[in-house]
Amino acid sequence: MEMKPDNIVGVWTLVETYIVDDGGNKTPTLGENPKGRIIYTPDGYMVAMTEIDDRKPLSDNASDSEKAAAFDNFMTYSGKWTLKDNIVTHEIDTGSNPIWVGTKRDRTIDYLGDRMIFTGKLEDGLTTAIIIWRRS
Repeated sequence: MEMKPDNIVGVWTLVETYIVDDGGNKTPTLGENPKGRIIYTPDGYMVAMTEIDDRKPLSDNASDSEKAAAFDNFMTYSGKWTLKDNIVTHEIDTGSNPIWVGTKRDRTIDYLGDRMIFTGKLEDGLTTAIIIWRRS
């Protein structure tokens, strides 16, 4: 099926995210019940947010280690998006990690109507990241 922008425009809720190594071993990356949203607007903007399933709230006078843990367990970025065939490209212009700004992320999409599965190889070229979204 040829993907069209209308297929992905809207709000999606994170269902599952994991990696599969070259031996076929599956490892959840944000725990068993991660939280998150990805939103695509018709005019080409997007925002993604994900967090680990048991993220702890910060105390009133949070220590540096608490703040670091909160940062490590939450990710967000936004920017422009484009779709070519079944590959969505995110051109990041702001994010929780400044090193992402100015970069692009390509995700291959397996579109299943109310589900959207992103896949992509990690830097090692052997490990595959899988992110499953459900239309909200």
